[in-house]
Amino acid sequence: MAIDWVRSWESLGKPQETEIGRPFAQHNQDGRLEVFAIGLGGIFNISQVFPNGGWRDGWLSKDRPSLNVRIKLHVVGKNADGRLEIFALGDDNALWHIWQVTPNDGWSEWKTLGTPARDTSLTDQFTVGRNKDGRQEVFAVGNEGSVWQVWQTAPNGGWSDWEELGEPLVGIRRSDRITVGSNEDGRQELFVIGRDDALFHIWQVAPNAGWSDWKSLGRPRDQFGFPVDSPEPPKDRDLSEPVVQKNHDGHLEVFAPGNGAFCNRWQEMPIFPGSNWRREGWNAKPKPSDRVGLTWLEAALNFENRLEVLAFGDDGALWNARQIDEKPFWSKWESLGSPPVKIREADRLTIGTNQDGRLEVFVVGQDAAVWHIWQIR
Repeated sequence: MAIDWVRSWESLGKPQETEIGRPFAQHNQDGRLEVFAIGLGGIFNISQVFPNGGWRDGWLSKDRPSLNVRIKLHVVGKNADGRLEIFALGDDNALWHIWQVTPNDGWSEWKTLGTPARDTSLTDQFTVGRNKDGRQEVFAVGNEGSVWQVWQTAPNGGWSDWEELGEPLVGIRRSDRITVGSNEDGRQELFVIGRDDALFHIWQVAPNAGWSDWKSLGRPRDQFGFPVDSPEPPKDRDLSEPVVQKNHDGHLEVFAPGNGAFCNRWQEMPIFPGSNWRREGWNAKPKPSDRVGLTWLEAALNFENRLEVLAFGDDGALWNARQIDEKPFWSKWESLGSPPVKIREADRLTIGTNQDGRLEVFVVGQDAAVWHIWQIR
């Protein structure tokens, strides 16, 4: 089936009182998409009126943690009962959160989850995952270089103290995001870029509990040497800003921009702890064209249950490609253009999934408003 996108971008505007940035999309229990963005040091949100449909007029404020704390970055997770929860890094370098008091509606006051220790503050490398039993878990890199974790002690419930997951022996490269996925059996798996430019991962050894040691997945420039009789040559690519997504059959796949395109590597089996990852090493997808390279990407499953990549090009446009059945198993790149005001790339992009599976992409324009474009069948 052909997948089409609407032909023109539309604006969701911005709050009357401020510019906004760094949108993050998540869907409510009832399927309505909701977008959260930063403005005036706090969070503003806007939501669909009904699933798969139009959007409410106007942005609402979720305020800021306190008069003395402004938000720098945020992610949005979901509780086991479907209630959304915002996790935010304050300019006090502590973690704050606010949550829906009932599914789809109503919000608590801001509360702090603090820092791992008095002499350890948090950096902007943080993300949220979810255990098989529905308990949310936040992972963050501390200013001393280690990954720290804090989790709900019961589904929909309170929170643990911070605990340390450590770091690879080579350390963590501080310029890149960290990303977490869930295996087919519910075990979480976390990915970071090491200071040796390789991708590292660590995973739960059983659902809801226990973690492995750190292990390297290498670099595209490495010689993997499998199969022995016809090893693939090393790829002259670098890795940055990885993102992990799960394929329809459950196996995880990591995408990372590299030299204007992306590299990807995936699990050969979707279930077993420490399962083999593509033994030939990294695959490399070409750039959109000789004149256009990629600078940032996200990935999601579309309504055909195929992974689709949405990426910023250095031509100022949004580009996409998706899995197909024929070799090379990815479609050609297609430009989705840009809003008439152009894209403010520093604010990244975020992908929402409608209740019917259609993807919807949100960016910030040069007018400091949120713009979106979406799939049509």
